[in-house]
Amino acid sequence: LVRSGAQSMPIEYNNVDTPFYSEAEREFDSAQDWTEGDVNTLVLFVRGKGNNVKAPLYIVVEDSSGHTCRVVHPDPKISVTYRWVEWQIPFDEFTAANVNMARVKKLVIGLGDTVEPKSGGRGQIYVDNIFAMKR
Repeated sequence: LVRSGAQSMPIEYNNVDTPFYSEAEREFDSAQDWTEGDVNTLVLFVRGKGNNVKAPLYIVVEDSSGHTCRVVHPDPKISVTYRWVEWQIPFDEFTAANVNMARVKKLVIGLGDTVEPKSGGRGQIYVDNIFAMKR
């Protein structure tokens, strides 16, 4: 399944067993400046499958100083949505937690609840077109 281009990133999740959340992570060799060109919004497209068991979708951004911010998708049923959905996250949500978007070191996409982990769903989602834009 692809929204555009040649491929998307599938993420399988199985939150039935401990630690009750699943993550895909990208750590950059050097800090990335996501504010170039005055961009201020992280954008990605996500698609679930109808036979998935719902699980909250979240994004974590970590800067080179170790500051992190976790943002949860507002639709708790996003993992079972079988059409591409655009998710726009204003940088303000990350900078409010002191994450420096000009020094991004790690991006994590996850499903489940890392704050109050409990046995949950399983399935597979697809992520495509991760980019930053000026909104």
